[in-house]
Amino acid sequence: MALCHLSLQPIMRRILLIAAASALYTISAAAQAAPSTTALLGKWNAEWELGRVVENEVVTPVMANGVITIETRGDSLLATIQVTKRSDGRPLPASAITLSGKASARGAEFVQKQTVRMNLNGEEMTREITVTWTLNASGDQLSGSMLREMPFVSETPAPSEIKGTRAS
Repeated sequence: MALCHLSLQPIMRRILLIAAASALYTISAAAQAAPSTTALLGKWNAEWELGRVVENEVVTPVMANGVITIETRGDSLLATIQVTKRSDGRPLPASAITLSGKASARGAEFVQKQTVRMNLNGEEMTREITVTWTLNASGDQLSGSMLREMPFVSETPAPSEIKGTRAS
């Protein structure tokens, strides 16, 4: 019985070593494949399209300037967005918004649910939309886009540009 036990021991060791090596390879490959968001971390002075005004079929973008702060908390990626100026002069939002995001092949993506006001032929209404912020950093330059998904509109608008520089 002891001989049988001894002959199985080297086989078990090999199986355990193979399993351990496999696990390490898998962890290493996953770490290499995971996109890095380190370049995005910090504060950015940015400009983006806050919304659009459509009057008599003429579309006028409403631009925003503000500060986007990107940080990690635990395993979460967070973007806090504070509007500091609007191109239409309307009042600024009372507080910043914070969005949770994730790393992607394109940088980082943050999804925002938003309620928009619309006035069609004198009838004011609100609708829910989804805004996907995609952000990238290269050195001290921030770039990206906002894609607005509006299920009540037959044609999805093209993504709008986000650009900025690292805040000092």
